[in-house]
Amino acid sequence: MSNCLKFLLLMLFSLQSAYGQQIKGVVQDRATDLRLENVIVKNLSSNKQTLTNAKGEFTIPAAISQLLLFYQPGYLPDTLLIIDLNPVWRYLVTNDQMLKTVQIKGEAFNPVVDYHQVYQKARAIRLSQNQPLSFSPSSFFGKEGKNARRFKKRLEQEKIERKIDARFNVATVTKLTRLRDQELDNFMVLYRPTLRALEKMDEEGFLFYIMDSFKAYKLLPSEKKLLPTLSH
Repeated sequence: MSNCLKFLLLMLFSLQSAYGQQIKGVVQDRATDLRLENVIVKNLSSNKQTLTNAKGEFTIPAAISQLLLFYQPGYLPDTLLIIDLNPVWRYLVTNDQMLKTVQIKGEAFNPVVDYHQVYQKARAIRLSQNQPLSFSPSSFFGKEGKNARRFKKRLEQEKIERKIDARFNVATVTKLTRLRDQELDNFMVLYRPTLRALEKMDEEGFLFYIMDSFKAYKLLPSEKKLLPTLSH
């Protein structure tokens, strides 16, 4: 048998072996040790996915060096780099603390209430009960009115940015991508979603958005991963 034929047969055998490989495991709640049903288990390298059964068990096609994602609404997502094909146990942590943080941030910033004087000064047309509309030229054309309107725009933009930060934040992105320091900053700037896009995503869609963006980020040439420098 020629060396070339031996090599082809060896390659064919290796491909068949890799194709038939699977990994099994169990997913549990970190705090209670209860086994979790309907956890999404996705192979991010092959895009194949499955769900855990009533006993928290799963089986999914996989190979060494591939990356698995574990996700269920109400829990922080978890990832696993496969280093062997032995059965795995994963423990998900509830997302309660993050939800509390989001609620606190949401209640803490209300520009209409916190900066009501700015909104009043920015208003050139005034409405009063049982009174006709009144237009104030000084409020519209005056310096104080113009400054108030500029500040109002900044406040409204800040409100939008905080809504984005409530979901697209360092804790969530770090958990999913393991990026740190400057790379984390670069990724979060380059792939920061708009509020309109974010509002269209459910939890699963948002999770996959981050992972798809991370895949795209890793494929970028080094110079494209850098943020543009500010010109002086």
